Amino acid sequence: MKECPSEEMVNAALELLDMGFSILPVKRSDKRPYIKWEKYQKSHPTDDDIIRWWNSWPHANIAIICGKISGIFCVDADGPKGIEWMNTHLPKTGVYSITKKGIHAIYKIPKDSVIRNSVRLAPEVDIRGEGGYFVAPPSIHETGHQYRWQFLMDGWDDLAEYVPPNGGGNLNVDLSTISAKLDTDKVSTGISKGERNVILFKEACRLRGKNLTEDEIWLLLKSFADRCDPPYPESELLPTFKSALKYEPDEAQIVISDETVEPEVCQYENNDVPCEVLNPGGLLQELIDYIEINSTVSVPFFSLAAAVTLLGNVAGQKIQTETGLRTNIYSIALGYSGAGKNAPFSTFPQLLSRTAAARTIGPTELTSSTAILRWLSQPGSEVTFMMLDEIGLVLKGLKKPDSAASDIPRLFIKLFSATDRPEIKNYANGDAIRVNWHHLAMYGASTPERFWESLTGGEVADGFLARVLIWESHHDAPFPKSVISFHSSPSIEKQISDIFQIETKMDTANGNLSAIPVPKIISRTNEAQEMFETWARGYHSLKNRHKTVGDGISSIYGRAAEHAAKMALIHALSKCGVGVKKVDTDSIEWACKTVDYLITNTIIQIQENVADNEIVRWKQKIVKGIRKGMQRNITNTISQRELMQRECRGLTSKDLNQYLKDLISTGEIGAKEETAKNGRKIISYFVAKIV
Repeated sequence: MKECPSEEMVNAALELLDMGFSILPVKRSDKRPYIKWEKYQKSHPTDDDIIRWWNSWPHANIAIICGKISGIFCVDADGPKGIEWMNTHLPKTGVYSITKKGIHAIYKIPKDSVIRNSVRLAPEVDIRGEGGYFVAPPSIHETGHQYRWQFLMDGWDDLAEYVPPNGGGNLNVDLSTISAKLDTDKVSTGISKGERNVILFKEACRLRGKNLTEDEIWLLLKSFADRCDPPYPESELLPTFKSALKYEPDEAQIVISDETVEPEVCQYENNDVPCEVLNPGGLLQELIDYIEINSTVSVPFFSLAAAVTLLGNVAGQKIQTETGLRTNIYSIALGYSGAGKNAPFSTFPQLLSRTAAARTIGPTELTSSTAILRWLSQPGSEVTFMMLDEIGLVLKGLKKPDSAASDIPRLFIKLFSATDRPEIKNYANGDAIRVNWHHLAMYGASTPERFWESLTGGEVADGFLARVLIWESHHDAPFPKSVISFHSSPSIEKQISDIFQIETKMDTANGNLSAIPVPKIISRTNEAQEMFETWARGYHSLKNRHKTVGDGISSIYGRAAEHAAKMALIHALSKCGVGVKKVDTDSIEWACKTVDYLITNTIIQIQENVADNEIVRWKQKIVKGIRKGMQRNITNTISQRELMQRECRGLTSKDLNQYLKDLISTGEIGAKEETAKNGRKIISYFVAKIV
């Protein structure tokens, strides 16, 4: 049976052709063309040529022919030395391609100039010009690495013009070099406390790209840490160093500019998560590393979700914010099967069982609200950590009319903000269940499809989702380890026990009820309070702007400050342990950045997946398809033809046209008409930025 070509590759080739580039199908193994390609240095292939080629060679990669036919040429930096030379000697341009080992920089050929091919312009640097070509995204290297575009400024509209001396050859120009070091002055003269973890992590990533050994990187990093103000402890530096080693140099630090340009996010297995979020330091970092050591498959993002929830649980009713918020967290990890979201289920219960907090291990199934209340009412079970696998299926099952668990979401809503108040359930026979105080934390896991399909718009609006932190990642499943070591960690166990055993005052002035704990208030520094209030005002404005829509998004924005306050308190506890006295700017910055990331993704997923009728669901699929097309296409747009071939299969052209018009009229998407070099009119679509 003949294999079908990749739709992604065919559509990308057609888009490149529409932009005026001459295209070739090339082999993954050795990058040689499948065809005789001399004619395509002088004339463009047709759409039919592209489709025929990829029907004949389904696994072909895309190559762009350089020179006059396409109007561009490529500088190929094939390693760290080449990238460093590129930063120092080449002008910044609008488009780069990230390859397996380095970078392709794309330049516009100036008028009346001819750029020739050149080998070894500098160490690890070649030029692909007239009579040459380069492999372009979304091609896949034989090792499995997928080429990807990186755009600066206005991308293709801002390609720089550049002419190497004599159209190629060695470039011997005495230019003042600019150091590629990250925050050189700060590193050498001393980093302030609020910046230490982030800057040292980035410096470790940069050093990885310099072909240094791990020992050499550690010694340099340690010397920088010692000069911090105050010095950065080696116990916190080690997890930062280990995290930096997980990233390939070309992924962790790619500098493309005549000055240092740092990527705002670290690519972790196709999921853009801010580096600072994945590297919180302190006990949280140790918990992330603990999961990795003891699991066949784990990823820092999901491990962080579980670590935050566990540490918040252990600190239950021991500490609170100035406004009385406790550290109870509801987290749900959404990822594909085998993607690492389940690793905490097999590691954290065993870890907790070896600590003084062992009795906080709670039920692993949701059967009814009564069962939850009975558990919390037992002496010693007031602080409970529930780990719930396949929570999407659970939520779906709750909707059955005869389900005894149908009111569990309502109970979770009540318990979330009422940790210091009693919860009482009365029965018709006069019996009652009384929970005088509690601290319920929850870590659940599911697949994205199963979770989102279990929710309706009404359930988003009722407030349950606003109280949950959704940790969603669409990265591919990592390859499992063949061998793991089952390590205990006396250091982590002691820290958890010490936190759980923090002495708490008890309030007995409540009549005949049992005494209620009075957690210690951990206030913020003045700088941290100012930073937090500035950030929180932004979400308060968003809440007010969306309050009349009725889609539940207003409630999501409304809980942002509460989530961030709890997360900052947990982060401060992670850094300082039982001696925590203040929440500083370092903790506020980490918490706000984490909540920003989580809420932005949650809003996108609600808009794209939660619907109450078929028309709304199709419109969501269209918006989702456009967003995906923007990510994979070099134009940052998607054509109607590509929508019909991919996300909108099964929808008629008439309905698609109507839905596109509706979405444009409501401002959810935009459209623009362009004329390709072959004279054809093309309408393409894009998604407006979420605010």
